[in-house]
Amino acid sequence: EIGYDKGYFEFAPPIDQLLVKVRVSSPMALARAASRAQAITQYLEIVSQLRDDRRDEAAKFVPALVRIASLLGIDPDLVRPVAPAELLATIAAAPPDVLVVALPGGGCQAVLHLLAAADLARRPLVVAGYVGVVYEKVVEGLLMRAGADLVAANSPDDFERFRAVYAGAGVDPGCLVLTRLSFLGEPRPRTPGRYTVTFAAQPSVPGSRRDRRYLVDRLAEHARAFPERDVLVKLRSLPGERATHAETHPYPELVRSLGPARPSNLKIAAGDMGAVLDRTDLLVTVSSTAAVEAIHRGLPTAVLT
Repeated sequence: EIGYDKGYFEFAPPIDQLLVKVRVSSPMALARAASRAQAITQYLEIVSQLRDDRRDEAAKFVPALVRIASLLGIDPDLVRPVAPAELLATIAAAPPDVLVVALPGGGCQAVLHLLAAADLARRPLVVAGYVGVVYEKVVEGLLMRAGADLVAANSPDDFERFRAVYAGAGVDPGCLVLTRLSFLGEPRPRTPGRYTVTFAAQPSVPGSRRDRRYLVDRLAEHARAFPERDVLVKLRSLPGERATHAETHPYPELVRSLGPARPSNLKIAAGDMGAVLDRTDLLVTVSSTAAVEAIHRGLPTAVLT
């Protein structure tokens, strides 16, 4: 908030974000290093929203990415950030075996067109997919990924729908691979702490300011009624961060608009959903795959209609 007051930020940042400086001194700490890398990543996400003339004062992105790689057990010498314009030249100079295109549909299509037009002597295996379950724009999204050697489907239902779409469009459905949502792993034990109710927000559902403010008011009422609990508004993305779905009425602004009426136990959370669920006792959402993750963990889950 100090940075916001001084004009460093163009938006009102969530005040509940903390950066913890960590050091890993033993290879046996590698498992814990992954969560520490998430803390650095979250900080970089916050810093990326700074004004251009202030960004480099807060973080050096390339060294930070190298640090994340080191925490995850990756040889830092293998980390090589390149600009989009340098991608083809980099691939041609040192052809990788696999290229994972971890971008939204339009970005996937752009990379696939670049590769097709480049006529490389040796082209990498191209992998595309989705970060969650697919419930809208199925045909559009799949056609933007058509041309990838492998397209991952995260559920049997998605796999069958994807196969029907590709077969109808004349695309070989043999490129489809059945995977699963990456967060559906072995549930972790709950982190000790206060009873926590987490509302998993979505950028476009509900869409109106009135409905979103209504949810914030109800969360505030719950926080006042149960001061011994923490009530978290878990953001899908940070304010100003580029995402697939634009957020017209950001929750941080709605929470801040409560002013003095905002209870101290109504907080904003961002970053990894899994880390937030580690401390959650009840998850509430309207439309978020966080519900799938919470149910997989055995957490009480409420889906609002």
